[in-house]
Amino acid sequence: MKQLKFSILLPFLILFTHFGPLDYVQAQSVSKENNSFQDSQWMLAHAGSVGVVKLRMTSMKMIGAEIKVIGKMIRGKNPFDGSKIATASERIVGHGRQSLKLFVRNIPGGTSRASPQIWKDWEGFTRAMNAMVRSATVVAEAGRAGNVVAVKTAYRTLGKSCAGCHRNYRMSKNRRR
Repeated sequence: MKQLKFSILLPFLILFTHFGPLDYVQAQSVSKENNSFQDSQWMLAHAGSVGVVKLRMTSMKMIGAEIKVIGKMIRGKNPFDGSKIATASERIVGHGRQSLKLFVRNIPGGTSRASPQIWKDWEGFTRAMNAMVRSATVVAEAGRAGNVVAVKTAYRTLGKSCAGCHRNYRMSKNRRR
């Protein structure tokens, strides 16, 4: 019985040790800003995951949602709004900085597409995550300035940093553990 209680409490202890209760509350409040269709998709995708793994997957999905917000403006599907682009980019920066702490080795918590290569090449993975954060910062600055050309250029760089990281550190859907 003691082991069962400990195994249930372990993910929460790790969360609060690394992030504190405010970061978790912040992640919940940001997810409520997204529409319910996206929330239901995330819940289905993360049905087998718990604790840090689920939090990590949700953080990555939230980064993707913010990238889509910016992409719609760049493609002309939504009107260009530099302040919305800056806000979305700043959220990406926040999740990017926090995400490194969520990649904890050998934490039970369900299926994940995180490749073991992350922990074999932690330095390279850290560089890739930091490149994404830097690219998102440039997008935010360009958005704040209202410079459409600079936003488009920085957005392409951001997309390349995401794609490079996924290529090297994320397993394909059919190779899940």
